[in-house]
Amino acid sequence: MLLRHKRRPARAGLISLAVSLSLAPLVASAATAATPATASTASRAASTAGAKPAAGQGASKAAQKPGQKNAAADLGYRIAPFPSWVVDAPAGSAPQSGTGAANAPSAPPPGFGGLPGLGAAPAAAASPMAGSAASPGKALRIGLTDVQIQLAGTATVSFYRSQLQALDSTTLREVSEPQLVFNPEYQKLAIHQVVVIRDGQRQDRTKSLRIELMRREQGLEQLMLNGQRTALVMLNDVRVGDTVELAFSIEGENPIFEGRFADLIQLSREVSIDRAFVRLLVPKGRALQTRPIGYGSGVAPTVRRDPLPGGGEVLTVFQERVPAVPNEVATPPWFKVYPAVQFTEYRDWQEVDRWAQGLFTMAPPSGEIAERIAAWKARDLPPEALVAEVLRFVQDEVRYFSMSLGESSHRPKAAALTLSERLGDCKDKVLLLNTLLTGLGFDAKPALVSMLRNRGIGDYLPTHDQFDHVITRVVVGDQTYFLDPTMNGQGLSLRGRGYFPYGQVLVVGAGQGPQAISPPAFARDEVRQREDWDLSDLSRTPALSVSMTMVGLSAERWRAYVANAGMERIGEMLGGAYVRQYPGLKPVGAPELADSRESNELSVKLRFESPMPGELRAASMRLTLPQMAFLDFMTGPPEATRRTPYLIDQPLVAESRVTVTSPVPLDIQPSPARQAGDSHFGLSVKSEVQDRVVTLISRYERRSDQVLPGEMDAYRQAVLRARQTVGSTVGFSLLSKSEQARVVTLVTDDMKKWGKPDGLARLAVISNASRARDAALLSKVPAGSAMARAALSERAMMSNHLGEFEASLQDADAALAIDATDEAAIEARGVALFGLGRLEEAAGSFQQLEKSATRKGSESWLGITQLQMGRYEEAERSLRRFTEATSGEQRSFGLLWLAIAMERRQVGSGRAMLAGEVREGDTTWAGSLVRFLAGRIDRDALIKTARAESDAERLRLAEAYFYIGQSFLTQGRRDEAKPWFERVVGTQAVPYREFTIAKQELKTR
Repeated sequence: MLLRHKRRPARAGLISLAVSLSLAPLVASAATAATPATASTASRAASTAGAKPAAGQGASKAAQKPGQKNAAADLGYRIAPFPSWVVDAPAGSAPQSGTGAANAPSAPPPGFGGLPGLGAAPAAAASPMAGSAASPGKALRIGLTDVQIQLAGTATVSFYRSQLQALDSTTLREVSEPQLVFNPEYQKLAIHQVVVIRDGQRQDRTKSLRIELMRREQGLEQLMLNGQRTALVMLNDVRVGDTVELAFSIEGENPIFEGRFADLIQLSREVSIDRAFVRLLVPKGRALQTRPIGYGSGVAPTVRRDPLPGGGEVLTVFQERVPAVPNEVATPPWFKVYPAVQFTEYRDWQEVDRWAQGLFTMAPPSGEIAERIAAWKARDLPPEALVAEVLRFVQDEVRYFSMSLGESSHRPKAAALTLSERLGDCKDKVLLLNTLLTGLGFDAKPALVSMLRNRGIGDYLPTHDQFDHVITRVVVGDQTYFLDPTMNGQGLSLRGRGYFPYGQVLVVGAGQGPQAISPPAFARDEVRQREDWDLSDLSRTPALSVSMTMVGLSAERWRAYVANAGMERIGEMLGGAYVRQYPGLKPVGAPELADSRESNELSVKLRFESPMPGELRAASMRLTLPQMAFLDFMTGPPEATRRTPYLIDQPLVAESRVTVTSPVPLDIQPSPARQAGDSHFGLSVKSEVQDRVVTLISRYERRSDQVLPGEMDAYRQAVLRARQTVGSTVGFSLLSKSEQARVVTLVTDDMKKWGKPDGLARLAVISNASRARDAALLSKVPAGSAMARAALSERAMMSNHLGEFEASLQDADAALAIDATDEAAIEARGVALFGLGRLEEAAGSFQQLEKSATRKGSESWLGITQLQMGRYEEAERSLRRFTEATSGEQRSFGLLWLAIAMERRQVGSGRAMLAGEVREGDTTWAGSLVRFLAGRIDRDALIKTARAESDAERLRLAEAYFYIGQSFLTQGRRDEAKPWFERVVGTQAVPYREFTIAKQELKTR
């Protein structure tokens, strides 16, 4: 029962480790499934279907040999006949075949066996699962779960029987290696029968069993010893399709329960069950309350009560075709996933309280305890500071370790012994803390809690077996505190420390049942994240400073993680998360940790350099701030439909503040504030602009801790809207207003050179303005920097647009000297070489980009270059790849060049290909060019279409003239093609490649 719950963070490795660790599990999983054989409590835990590894070193081997009936009895188990009081489970309505054991009793009397059975082995059908259907998912069939408990006699005996069938090899081990767990301190294990049923034939394997008895102490990693043993039953020659029937019993109960019985018997699992049978024999003078748990609005089973001869009663539950219950992700602990029936001998919670009071008896202070009480009194501290100091002492200076052997599973050792050993578990530390606080004049009592059930305790009948942890309730003035002496690294003040949401507590000695509790209003559980981008001085590499501050409960979770993992490892994980979010970041220095238990705040700081923090165009930076960490707060379950509530286990408050400092005053407006959320959470996002700094502020608040199934659709919509709200893009110029004014003057003068202010003029002017901005930026950033490379690459592309190929080649080569893999510079270099007529070199540049995912246009350039070189087959292959990888207008122009390449190889083939590509409803300009080369419209119609829009007239006429000239050229009519190429040059459409190629065609004529 009173075991310390494992509460370490478990959601690491997401975008923001700070957020992830603050999302540590709130409580234990509510979906812990009992085994097929039993749903017993820890006191009678027995697993018959757990697929666990065989014993490791130190396991004791005790193979039972034929003829040695009780050779293993001294090892903690024995092979024994069926108890006489056990009866067969009802056959049910499913068709059965075969016959049972010869000496099996007849069908049970009314009440499914109200009288003790007289036969030896209960009957079992030869084909126990005939007519049943396997559950979807796990390849396991459960034919029977049978739990029978005898409460008469000197000791309680619990009998378990199961029938499991492996439907494929993935569950063979689970079926053929059952594990039976018991505590030899007060329990005895008896194995009655193990049968393998194959093709309708029963093979009794009981006499040839190999059993490995192990003391595995699975809680050792959590610093807990409970003395349990595991009997691993090893079955040979078990095949897919075999059914393994196992029957065993466990005699004895932990004497700490003083003979009172309580159990929660599970009737469903993650796979369907053909028959589930529960039977309890209750002697005269004892009475059990029962309650179905976890059925919600469904039909709960009936607990049948029949009298026993001579007094007492038999309680039976029987269900057929129990459907599988999905184990859904993140179900709250207070929701019972797998339906069960609870049995308890306690009449009310006051009786549970009286039992617990007998455990936590305080001795008068003496020895070191009395000395410490006197020393604390002498310090004359304020009441809250005094309680906080005593709590810190028990938390930090008394090491946690649980020796839960026998009655010590629930009974604490003497407070003086815990103090002298400086060692204890939750119950030991609570008794010590309460002894010290009581000696100091405070009202301190133990408070039983459940990490497994949380606030769901109130759904259960009074019982001792639903509590698994104990804390302290102490009253200081008019404030009641619930304090956990097993927690380490908490804040030092009572108001500053974190408070875990235990849900409900039973205060021992208060004379009440479980009462709801919540963290106090002043309790804090916050995560604050800050990212500061510094682009204030372009002569330095842009920098990013990151800080994450955890407050209250989140700080304590992080404090434990830092102690276990170390800052070096945490720095690596955090750095990796940010590098994934912002590729190109380079860590600078070691992470810095600032931890104050006085304020209960913990901060981690990291520094990075970011040579290219965003997208640089025309001396303007476009910086995307995704705030991916916030997305971790707003998630939903993976299941399409939901049967159980969904746990929202987030910090109460999370805030992200991102600042970007520009080198010049910002001339931008803050974006409108945005909100999203519903009754479960709220999200607000706003931005602020002041001088050179833009700030993006996001705030998350958790409003509920669960989403009910009926609320799930609306919640998913709220999450979707919120995720779309998070993140922002900030764009700003890196040039001052005076530098931008000079560019405007240049643009105004340049516009006059191009005649009318149409699309061609704007395209040329924009290209020239970009070159001017890049030139200004290059005078401000360090030579050889990433920003210099980007500016050089862009200026090279703009020079190509203006037909200045020598200048472009010079800039492209300078950019590639900084980074030889810069794809933009490689493409710009190829275009410059093409414009200069150096086609072989141009083809080499474009071939470097064949596998690029971002420069798909290079394949069209490669195909056109190969076409101009007369390598038509290669050109056709390149252009086919291009058209297969693109769509829309880009693909249409690719088809034009592909048709030209095909026509050069075989006249008519290109036109035939285009004929299949014509879309009659396509009214785009590119579609008109396709129809022309396909022979669907003549050149007059094409020119008329080109002139239809005055703003684009010169650009479209350049293309129309060019493809008319190409149509003549592919027919060998070179002289007729020449005037059309001259008309292309006459348009002055310098930014278009058709202009450059037309000039080349004229040179070759």
